[in-house]
Amino acid sequence: YLVDAYKRKTVCVFSSALVMAATVGYAFVANMTEFLLLSTMQGLAFGIATTAGLTLAIDITNSTLRSAGNVSFAWLARLGMVAGVILGVWIYKSYSFQNLLSVSVILGAAGIFVASGVYVPFRAPIVTKYYSFDRFLLLRGWVPAINMMLVMFVPGLLIPLVHPFLNDVVLGNTGIPVPFFAGVGLGYFVSLFVARLFFMKEKTLRLIIIGIGVEMLAMFLLDTSGSIAVPSVLLGFGLGLVMPEFLVMFVKLSHHCQRGTANTTQLLASELGISLGVATTCYLDLDTDKMLHAGQMAASAALVFFVVATYPYYIRKKVR
Repeated sequence: YLVDAYKRKTVCVFSSALVMAATVGYAFVANMTEFLLLSTMQGLAFGIATTAGLTLAIDITNSTLRSAGNVSFAWLARLGMVAGVILGVWIYKSYSFQNLLSVSVILGAAGIFVASGVYVPFRAPIVTKYYSFDRFLLLRGWVPAINMMLVMFVPGLLIPLVHPFLNDVVLGNTGIPVPFFAGVGLGYFVSLFVARLFFMKEKTLRLIIIGIGVEMLAMFLLDTSGSIAVPSVLLGFGLGLVMPEFLVMFVKLSHHCQRGTANTTQLLASELGISLGVATTCYLDLDTDKMLHAGQMAASAALVFFVVATYPYYIRKKVR
């Protein structure tokens, strides 16, 4: 309702500012109740900012380039998440939580400043319902959404264990520590070029099966090998192959003027999968072995679910 009734750039900037305000608030919370209320407000603001930002990106993109714009925007959003984890782990381990909050606020303010400078052509307000799934949840995409959650559940499991378990990656023989998710980011970046190879282009079935298979291999190597560097790169590589293809599936399942809804649904499923992974590790207090086994089972379930349910559903229901 907000992104249709008001200026989308204003909604995007204001909600992003609320995310930053909540981040500042973490420095002052005194108990768990305040923490939960603050994190809930941050999640609400982040959801609005995500929806408004995606819609805004589509609005300022030429109609002939919107599919490419969707993929580029989503790819950079995911890269930002990976980079945020890398930078956050490094700052937290090297400095303090207060420094981490300060850097987060500075980066968020820079993002708000950039968004404020985007030129958006005039658009008359749209009469819309107060409550609607439009631009938020693509109901036709519920099957791939479940599959996306299973895929992203795996890296979510690893995030809480970055400090006690995934902190012995070193750069060659230099002894310089490298954050685990730096390897994930490297693998993710490499996947961008591999996915463009001519014999893989537009091969959704092949790319997703390979990607989830590589994710399974990464979790297996984390469990059995003494090295963390190779599994980290493989995990990022697998995710990099899978996620753009899932976005293509969501877009092709959407009807006219539902590209923004398809994008938001894919991001929502990804974020929910990561959140469930983090919650599982923290709430159940999983040790390393149990966490890795849970990741292996989730990745295996994601692969089976894709072959048995998601891809046949996509072939039957796709519009484009």
